[in-house]
Amino acid sequence: MKKIFLLITFITSQIIAGQNFKNQEEVFQEFKNLYTTLLNFKDSTDFKKYGFAIDGSYNIWLKKVQRLKKNPNSKTLIKKGFVIGELETLGLEYAKSKGKETEITKFFNDIFSKAIFDKK
Repeated sequence: MKKIFLLITFITSQIIAGQNFKNQEEVFQEFKNLYTTLLNFKDSTDFKKYGFAIDGSYNIWLKKVQRLKKNPNSKTLIKKGFVIGELETLGLEYAKSKGKETEITKFFNDIFSKAIFDKK
């Protein structure tokens, strides 16, 4: 069982490592995907219980955010009014609060919603 888990972890890390977003639009699209995914799982029972535990279902999301944060092109998100590390903070805050809204989650959700839905 441990060998299977290690194999899945290795394959996942290789998939994540292969993501190299080339321009602002690709980075922004990946941000939107990650943000939407977080909003979809933050209320799940498993997330509330395990959060981003290394062997948990949602750790892959955290790794994807961290990988995007390391991508030099992620700095283009500052033009949208935020940096990718703020998405990581939002995810960690949801893990801490067991999916509940806090002042921090409200703050970041407001920023991200404006960036996604403003047509400026």
